[in-house]
Amino acid sequence: MQKTGKKYALTNKEYEILKVLWASETPLTASNIVERGDALSINTVQATLKKLLKREFIRVDQIVYSGTVLSRAYLPSMSQEEFETQKYMDSMKQLHNDNFTCSHFMAAFLGQEHDREKALQEIDELESLLKKKKQELIKKGADNL
Repeated sequence: MQKTGKKYALTNKEYEILKVLWASETPLTASNIVERGDALSINTVQATLKKLLKREFIRVDQIVYSGTVLSRAYLPSMSQEEFETQKYMDSMKQLHNDNFTCSHFMAAFLGQEHDREKALQEIDELESLLKKKKQELIKKGADNL
């Protein structure tokens, strides 16, 4: 159950519906989600979609016909990987009074790798990703001038 101040805390139903949306390559209507979900009723799905939409975890991608009725088709607002990363960062920030940064996360992650070669390989990969991201940010800043 969601606790106050925990943006990424979801109920089981919210998470189940998000998983159905993440698994789909196309936008889904509430009826599509009921068909693909595990023992979900249309009323539960519609109520949960409304909550997820309000919390901006999903968005309406298009309006489509579901039989003869117009229905909203939904997409997740972020990938499952992005969601899980943000959820973890949110939890860590709460534990550390908002003093937890991406650098802390990476240091903790690398501290868990006991194989020297794997750790060095991870560091090389991270350096490459950081260099690429830095170049993107510099270019973005130059484009704004």
